[in-house]
Amino acid sequence: MILPKAEDARHKVQMYRLLRAILEDSFLSSRLMFKGGTYAALRGVLDRFSIDLDFDLPDKSVKQESRTKLHSMFKQLRLGIKDESKEYLQFFLKYDAPEKVRNTLKLEINDKVTKFDRYEKVYLPEISMYCNGHTLDTMFAYKLIAAKARYDKTGNIAGRDFYDIHKFFVDGLPINTKTIQAATGKKYEVYLGELSDFIDEKLADKLLMEDLNLLLPKQKMDDFIKAAKPELKMFLSKY
Repeated sequence: MILPKAEDARHKVQMYRLLRAILEDSFLSSRLMFKGGTYAALRGVLDRFSIDLDFDLPDKSVKQESRTKLHSMFKQLRLGIKDESKEYLQFFLKYDAPEKVRNTLKLEINDKVTKFDRYEKVYLPEISMYCNGHTLDTMFAYKLIAAKARYDKTGNIAGRDFYDIHKFFVDGLPINTKTIQAATGKKYEVYLGELSDFIDEKLADKLLMEDLNLLLPKQKMDDFIKAAKPELKMFLSKY
């Protein structure tokens, strides 16, 4: 995983310490399925910095037990709970850092999955550990979903979603079309058409720059922004 700025090393260390603790815990590691940007970067299919940890929890019955175990883990790692959702397993964790430097880590665990989501055991060379996580096609499916769902839910657009989609298309990753249809309630082709229209109407260079500026070296970011809209629309029309 690249580090756009030297000060990002502190965040990466804290994030990896928490990730290792989760994967070393027999209860959590067998129930939490790794996913998202950090997972993709550790799998070697994403070349940007990622600042959060994301997991699925397919078995909702262990939600409270998972929360209890995580609370204990945070205490052992000296991570303060800055904010926590009472309904979802979502935590904003604070670690020691100099003033005006990133000091918060988000851990989010989703318990709304579809019957078509697929997981596999994967070795992560950078941390020399195994995890259970999304298959590549399921990972790509959820990135395509997140690109529009984030805006529908909060009114915000994350430039990283579109960078990731572009990277996955360029690399020819497979797509779990059944997951897209189950999660959106729409036919795969219809959803891709809506996403293409969304990119045309909503995706602006300024939005991409504001998000990716923290996650990519400047030249890589500039190159992507120049090509983003036409190439994303080309890929979506092809698929």
